[in-house]
Amino acid sequence: MELIPVKTTHPYYAYAEQLMTDAFPPEERRPIEQQRAYTDHNPLFHSNAVVENGQFAGLINYWQLDGFLYFEHLATCPSLRGGGLGKRIMETLCANAAQPIILEVEPPTNEIASRRIGFYRRCGFSLWDKQTYMQPSYAPGLPSIPLLLMAYGDMDEEQDFERTVREIHRHVYGRHGQTPLTQE
Repeated sequence: MELIPVKTTHPYYAYAEQLMTDAFPPEERRPIEQQRAYTDHNPLFHSNAVVENGQFAGLINYWQLDGFLYFEHLATCPSLRGGGLGKRIMETLCANAAQPIILEVEPPTNEIASRRIGFYRRCGFSLWDKQTYMQPSYAPGLPSIPLLLMAYGDMDEEQDFERTVREIHRHVYGRHGQTPLTQE
């Protein structure tokens, strides 16, 4: 398995963009034109194709923020799900990360969300469940979504939650203090 950094001109990018639109509903991803602009021009944003045996197998998009990496999107091709690829991706990323990692998950209100949290826990992440995190909308007219954060590495919910949320909201969602940190 390889992780290959991609720009929109890379042959794997079209596959990654298609997988992104298939795997994530509009409220969980930015508009395609903005995604392309970030991929090509935002130095904090890193788009990677996952390649297995010379074939496109998935994507991982992450942000290099102040003091941590924020994993925004991880998806594997549907035909490869359930075979351990996601776990190998996370193990590779966690083993090579020089900083703690943060990601968003849905609250465990259904079986899929509970399984996803369990997957990340098995990868070494801890669930920050004392405070609800609000994912701002990616575009006008789309809803904000109540989620939870999970952390890998040396971060503590009580000490790091507010700073982490501000950093994500500022850089990833373009919010500068006008979005509440938690659900009211």
